[in-house]
Amino acid sequence: MNYFEFVCTTSSAEIAEILTIHFSNIGFESFVDTDTGFNAYIQEVLYNSETEPAIQSLQTKYPFQYKVQYIKNQNWNKQWEENFSPINVDNKCYVRASFHPPIEGLKYDIIINPKMSFGTAHHETTFMVISQLIECDVKNKTVCDMGCGTSVLAILASKMGAVSVLAIDTDDWAVENSIENINTNNTSGVVVKKGDAQLLVGKTFHIILANINRNVLLSDMEKYIQSLDKKGVLILSGFFDVDIILIETKAKQFGMDLLNTKLKNKWAMLCFIKNI
Repeated sequence: MNYFEFVCTTSSAEIAEILTIHFSNIGFESFVDTDTGFNAYIQEVLYNSETEPAIQSLQTKYPFQYKVQYIKNQNWNKQWEENFSPINVDNKCYVRASFHPPIEGLKYDIIINPKMSFGTAHHETTFMVISQLIECDVKNKTVCDMGCGTSVLAILASKMGAVSVLAIDTDDWAVENSIENINTNNTSGVVVKKGDAQLLVGKTFHIILANINRNVLLSDMEKYIQSLDKKGVLILSGFFDVDIILIETKAKQFGMDLLNTKLKNKWAMLCFIKNI
């Protein structure tokens, strides 16, 4: 998978935060704060003739400049290897690369070599979903990880005692990388499939995780909830705090009750339980 990197410069941290929300809605999936603004990344397959005009329209409202760089797979991987550091989630889960040593005392140790896939726990949304999942009763449950990326969440669910885990992603790189990470962690009971929410039809799960983006969540939420067991748990992230009301309202339309909310640097996570 190739990416376009948009290097954005602005003199205001507040404007940078606002812009990341707009960029996310355009289709950008990850952001890195810099001293002069932020870098935003969008998959080549999602970059189209409407992307730059949408950004240029933002320039009429907000003072910022940008430049675009095309990033091939190998460049992205090299950048990750040079900058990746382990992540400790709530002193319970340690997410590291294979070239990092483990640390003692944490319940879950997960090795992730993400290549081009999203999901190392560095991003706020992955961190929050891991934090929430650790609080759930997963033992002997069936779990689905939608938009699995590296399958870090699927691997954690398996390590927590899930009886079976289905990991789904639309991207070939993610599927390939998920299988590699599952094997690296000697994880059993995890099946990886390429596809989207249509793969859920006819299946039932106790827990569904979906760390994607706002528009996909809104589009596929009904399918998620239809595939939840009675009193099933739905954990959603990949959106900003300004979208909480929109996501919560949609979930409640399909019979979900809000259990918990987590916030981290303007990103949000919502945990629901099925009440019908």
